Amino acid sequence: MPRWLYLVVPALLLSVWLARPAWSYVEVPYTLGKVIEDSTNIVLMEVARVNKEKGLIIFKKLKDLKGKYDGDQLKHNIGTGDRGFHPREAKYTMAWAAVGERAVFFCNAEASETCIGTYWYQCYREEQWWGMSHAEPYLLRTFCGDADDLAKAVTEILAGKEVVVPCLADANRQRLHERKGRLQRLKASLKRLEYDAKRDFVGYGADGVDVVEYKTEVLLAEGTPGWKFVPAADVANAEDRWMKPAFDDRKWRSGKTPIGYGEEELGTRGGTQIAEQGTAFVFRRAIDISPTLLGNKATTIQLNIAADNCAHVFVNGESVLDEGEEDHEFSYWNQVVDIESRLLKPGRNVIAVYVPNGAESSDLYFDLQLIAETPLPKKPAPVKVAANNSAPSDGKPVGSDKSSPNTAKPIADESPAAEVTIDKATRTVSIPCQIAARKLPNLSEIYPLEVIATAPPPRGRKAHETVVTTDVRPSQVHAALEVLGLRPGQPAKGEDAKATGPEVTLTLKFTDSAGKTKSIPIEHSMVDTKSKKPLPPLKWFFTGSIRKQPDPEREETGYAADFSGTLIAIFPVTNETVFQSSLTLADEPSLKLETNKKLLPPEGTAATLIVRIK
Repeated sequence: MPRWLYLVVPALLLSVWLARPAWSYVEVPYTLGKVIEDSTNIVLMEVARVNKEKGLIIFKKLKDLKGKYDGDQLKHNIGTGDRGFHPREAKYTMAWAAVGERAVFFCNAEASETCIGTYWYQCYREEQWWGMSHAEPYLLRTFCGDADDLAKAVTEILAGKEVVVPCLADANRQRLHERKGRLQRLKASLKRLEYDAKRDFVGYGADGVDVVEYKTEVLLAEGTPGWKFVPAADVANAEDRWMKPAFDDRKWRSGKTPIGYGEEELGTRGGTQIAEQGTAFVFRRAIDISPTLLGNKATTIQLNIAADNCAHVFVNGESVLDEGEEDHEFSYWNQVVDIESRLLKPGRNVIAVYVPNGAESSDLYFDLQLIAETPLPKKPAPVKVAANNSAPSDGKPVGSDKSSPNTAKPIADESPAAEVTIDKATRTVSIPCQIAARKLPNLSEIYPLEVIATAPPPRGRKAHETVVTTDVRPSQVHAALEVLGLRPGQPAKGEDAKATGPEVTLTLKFTDSAGKTKSIPIEHSMVDTKSKKPLPPLKWFFTGSIRKQPDPEREETGYAADFSGTLIAIFPVTNETVFQSSLTLADEPSLKLETNKKLLPPEGTAATLIVRIK
């Protein structure tokens, strides 16, 4: 996904972060310098009014830190738990919101990221408001501290200076969601754009930052020697004994992680190369854990694993991670697991791992880290004097303000630039479109596909992650299907959610370079970046889009997909779409898609997307 703003917004905010889709977290760490560079506007603002019942915050602009934001007021619709991926996201934000509190607002056209000190959240334009799409807890690795200090740091960085800023160390993702972690101080400047915590590290701790800090003790480091390993076939007759502490592994090979083949990182990290290819392997290592450490009930033992294809991990013979048959690239870390204290014992413990591998696989990779995290006593926070403001901090309607903030005309009010064709005889709806550009000029990277069709930039929030773009509004397609007698199901969003609705097929029709007309299943327009094979057949559902109240001061609602521009979503990252596939969010990490350039015509070529009722 695109960048930190993750945002991939129509306006493609901050190239990456601001550019990243609004529908998932920014998982790649970003430096403060990079966030500043990718923002067209940065504003120091202060809470002027709050309506906690409706989840609304009105800020007044205190100072333009970068660019000139048009208007003196910024209105944020945080919601009451109906926005974001978890109720805590709105809860944390609204618990903070009080008259006089300050925040720093980073934006780029239609998307934004707001830092309220020890939390971040992302918004998109919704008429006169900025509507929260979700929180961005991973940006706490960029900055975690006081908003005034952040504003000062931004000013100095823009002046060409290097500063030191507080942030959370990159560790357990769940703790980042809970605003917990180990505080560290990193150097930041416009010359330090790539995130490198080791290079920029100054020290641990930061005075006056209100988060739970952890002391981290490395029990078993990544890149450690002494791992025992053999092909999984060698223990086929051992059943489950090979994963238990008493198993005799003295005749196994021994090596330093990472262990595997076919990956450059093995050489870079000085790991162990294995000769057998296309073969699953098992790994074992013993580790001593002190009774003092295990006796501290506040301490959490955390296991981090990097594996390709995937990993099945056992501690003292008990399963702690089962990735099934997933096939994903390795990363540090693919999985972060908290180990239940009952599974560990003072003294010798054994970690056993099974890493699957297929006969045609070009690589295998394994590395593991075990750490202990203990919460540190909280430091007293400095007394902060709130600004004197006679406006109530809660309960007062915010709709009485009549100033003229920035406006963004809703897509639903615009006349469509293209029309659909309904064929009752064949029960199809034809949608004019164009092969989308995979590299947008304001982004430095190309991001995996997440949608099939969306509005072109800047209207289409996913225009950097789509196969085709179209000027047809999603609501037009919805209406056309109802003319053919269909009624929508329910769109899915988030983990464990599944789309429902009448099933349809999707076909892409175009003229190739030889002048021949081709019609292909939409799945053939994409390939898996790892296997280089086309996407297998999927089920596609007419889910219809949710409706959205773009202006919380008015009762009117609109077809939400018209505002996001999304027509067809591959994964359930948004319920603001007309069609969704049978894939779930669990499929997204292992399925990175790119357009099938061998089959599709050049970018910008006119095409037709055909929806057929099954």
